[in-house]
Amino acid sequence: MADVAAGRVGKHAQTLVANTVLSVTFNDDLDSVEIAHDGTADLYLTVDGSTPVVGGDGSWCIPAGFGADTFYPPTADGTVVKVISAGTPKVWIQRGH
Repeated sequence: MADVAAGRVGKHAQTLVANTVLSVTFNDDLDSVEIAHDGTADLYLTVDGSTPVVGGDGSWCIPAGFGADTFYPPTADGTVVKVISAGTPKVWIQRGH
């Protein structure tokens, strides 16, 4: 797990392992999270701590070729973002503006 300390921005240029979940926990409750990827493969994600599934109907998707999107996690003790891909894209996960 990659933790982001309170007040820090995020995790950058993390290369995913195909079909393996990367979990990033922010020690803050965030109102929004910006997630970007290099566009080489579809990216599936959750922002509520649940486990994403490639092609799953409970996961958000940023398709290959699209760069980024903003997501709004529910309020909790910290914010947990989990991402997965069938490929090996690089991802950037950071607090929203």
